[in-house]
Amino acid sequence: MPKFKLALFDLDGTLTTERSAWEYIHRRLGVWDGQAEKFQQAYLRREISYDEFCRLDAAIWKGMKVSEVKAILGQIPLQPGAGELLAYLREKGVRLGIISSGLSFLSERIKEEFGFDYAVANDLQTEDGILTGGIRINVHYDQKAEWVEDARRIFHLDKEEIFAVGDSSGDIPMFRGCDFSIAFNCFSPGLEAVATVCIRTCDLRDLIPVLAPYLGPVEGTGRKPLVTEGPEITEPKIGSSFLPLPRPRGRGEGEGE
Repeated sequence: MPKFKLALFDLDGTLTTERSAWEYIHRRLGVWDGQAEKFQQAYLRREISYDEFCRLDAAIWKGMKVSEVKAILGQIPLQPGAGELLAYLREKGVRLGIISSGLSFLSERIKEEFGFDYAVANDLQTEDGILTGGIRINVHYDQKAEWVEDARRIFHLDKEEIFAVGDSSGDIPMFRGCDFSIAFNCFSPGLEAVATVCIRTCDLRDLIPVLAPYLGPVEGTGRKPLVTEGPEITEPKIGSSFLPLPRPRGRGEGEGE
């Protein structure tokens, strides 16, 4: 019988290639530099709360059509190998969940496309298909633990039956709420310190060999990702296909995180 029965994923930067759906929209609209960027900097300096940070961001999009925002988010690509990893987990009877401090427009798209059993993110408020500029904050950047507990209660699982995958310091509470955790292309020393396994790779399929001892093998993986137990990661040789490109910080991450 498989050890794990539920997989919980961060969304931005983990299942998708963009570290922040918020920032992605801002940049596409040309309002990041000199405008929305200032809100993030104010939050990182602790001049405003996370709630205020989100409200200021959402207010920029007031008056936009929901269809326009969804169209922009629909252009965010998934990580290579995401579909294959999710199919493997499904094949092994593992339920799928998303816990994201990003936007529910994106998490619901992924949930529907891949048959996730659980998804929670932040809701932009709308009226008659138009954004009102408001937001309902469900998931704070550093408060994902309560949603791990919510999923655990819904599916009647023990901590030992859940594993998590994430990439930023905001995933630390999620990792602590699970028995097993994988830091994926992570540049947060804090997350690496609490992760069971750290992996740097260009393809989510490379998580399958990490999970196979618990869930069983799959034919045709054949890849050898950079994997270490614990926080230390030995860098691969230059030119290795598993050396990730540097990426900007995710939403809410400070320097060194």
